[in-house]
Amino acid sequence: MVLFASDLDNTILFSHRYRQETDQCVEHLEGREQGFCTQRSLRLLETIGERGLLFVPVTTRSIQQYRRIRWPQPPRYAVTTNGGTLLVDGIPDPVWQAETAALTAPWQPALLELERRLPEVPVPKRGRIVDGTYLFAACDTPEDAAAVGAFFVGSTGLETAVSGRKVYFFPPGIHKGAALERLRARFAPTRTICAGDSVIDIPMLLAADVAILPGEELLGTGPGRRTCPAGRRFPDFVLETVLEEAGNS
Repeated sequence: MVLFASDLDNTILFSHRYRQETDQCVEHLEGREQGFCTQRSLRLLETIGERGLLFVPVTTRSIQQYRRIRWPQPPRYAVTTNGGTLLVDGIPDPVWQAETAALTAPWQPALLELERRLPEVPVPKRGRIVDGTYLFAACDTPEDAAAVGAFFVGSTGLETAVSGRKVYFFPPGIHKGAALERLRARFAPTRTICAGDSVIDIPMLLAADVAILPGEELLGTGPGRRTCPAGRRFPDFVLETVLEEAGNS
């Protein structure tokens, strides 16, 4: 069995900024269209299911944010909260939850302390602890997010990741690479294919048998890495590559 574990935002889904006329809305927020897929991607996801590949979204979204997505054919499994939660038919898996609770329990005081200290950084930001698992702050600019991340370097044992206008503080062991290993332990796939577009996806991409990337700048080139050619839409390229690679298994 082939496991296809994929990031969602800017990998399978995308916002208004990248929407084209024929794209389909699959997510609303407060009544407004929020997330989109290409028509081709939706057909390719259907084909992936028909061919028996196990598609598991692996996202940093909270449980609530993931549940906003209205898939035409919902994946049975999804990993949210950067690896913290496994949803099975939309419900958190209790065994996975217990494992995550054990991982994050020693770091709860550090998360609360860092949340308390966020106002010390003199840039606009909106922060919160997500599903009791990690601390997140949204800033107005990438430069502000980088400043928030740099401010706490050396003062916390939490792992810091800056992606665009967002900065994250994760307990050790809460990352997509660890999530992929937990999925491997559960499903025992013969091969893993992963896709992602940001620094948060790197641990998962490095652990994959095949990593699908938007370009060389994230990880460079190397065995098992597939990068999207210029002019191609990344979501379609991801799913086409998954089917091609699975056919070669």
